[in-house]
Amino acid sequence: MSEPAAITFPELPGWTFDVDEVSAGVYRAVGVDESGRGVQATGTDPDQLLDECRRAAMAVRGGGAP
Repeated sequence: MSEPAAITFPELPGWTFDVDEVSAGVYRAVGVDESGRGVQATGTDPDQLLDECRRAAMAVRGGGAP
């Protein structure tokens, strides 16, 4: 079985994101940049978690959340 492709956003060059189910119905989204800085969120809605991580990464890189 192959690994899923990393998720990227054009507004966050150098960042990659991934969402995994860590328990039944519980997901963890993680984002890491080329410098090793990271963000993560855990909950039950993977799409919402990915959006939270995207917004947090925007804040980490100094762009603020849209």
